[in-house]
Amino acid sequence: MTSRHGGADRVSTKTKLADELLILGQVLVRARERAGFKQADVAARLGLPASHLSKIENGTRRLDVIELMQIAEVMNVDAAEIVRELERALKASSPKPR
Repeated sequence: MTSRHGGADRVSTKTKLADELLILGQVLVRARERAGFKQADVAARLGLPASHLSKIENGTRRLDVIELMQIAEVMNVDAAEIVRELERALKASSPKPR
C-alpha cells in the first residue's frame, strides 16, 4: 500500500530532475563566467555562502525562479536569456526520437 504522503516508493523531484539540474548548473556556470564573476563573488553579492551557489551549479540543489532572478540580477544578466539557454541545452540533451 502506498502512503499518501510518500514512502519507500516515493521518488523525490530532485532525483527525477537530476540530469536537468546538472544542465541548469552548467548553464549558470557559463553565464557567470561570461559575466566575468567568480562563484564566491556572486555568492557574496547574494549574501550566501559560496557552498550554496556551488551546490546549485553542480546540480545537487534545486533552484526556484526567485533565486534564478536574484542570481541573474547580481551578474547583470537577463534571467530570460538564462532560461532560453537552458531550454536549448535541455533540447540538445534529450534523446532523439527514432
